[in-house]
Parts: sequence; C-alpha cells; structure tokens
Amino acid sequence: MASSSIDLESRQSAIARVSSARREMTEVLLEIASEKRSMAMVLQKSDEEALNRLYVVKVLESFKAVGKIRARQALDALQIEHKRKITNLTLVERDALLRELQ
Repeated sequence: MASSSIDLESRQSAIARVSSARREMTEVLLEIASEKRSMAMVLQKSDEEALNRLYVVKVLESFKAVGKIRARQALDALQIEHKRKITNLTLVERDALLRELQ
C-alpha cells in the first residue's frame, strides 16, 4: 500500500526539523569544547533550545577541564541523574555543579 504525498511531506518535514536540531546541539557542544562558552554561561538558566535539549553529562563531558570520569563523579556526588536534561536542573543543582567542577 502506497503512502499519500501528505504523509511523505510531513515525514520529510519532521526529518528536516530533527536534523536541524541535532546540528544545533552539535554546534553547542563544539562551542563548549573550544571554550567559547564557559561553564557558568552554560549552567545559567537559558531559553536556548539546542542547549536545553542536551543531557547534563554530555555537556559536562565536553568541557576540556572536566572530561568523562570527573563529570560522572560530580553528578554521582550531587545525586543528579546522568540523563537529566540541562533545562530540568534546579538552580540549587546548577550552583552545586559550578562549585563542584570549578
């Protein structure tokens, strides 16, 4: 059974949106890795959708001074889930992460 052209168009549109979002998230991670964004800047409350979609552990690992092991140890010490999104961090958790990792 063939799909209608509307289904194909909506599917292609959805794929384009997801691809664009992933590209934006990758750009944010590259900016973090190249030190264009500080940890304080990243952990501030933000309306930036690409940043807010990222997992906390992925963002912290991107900082050269932190790395994978230290990022996970800090999250474990503060009892923050690794798969928590940046947007879901409370202000207290953001401050605690800054203190822990700087």
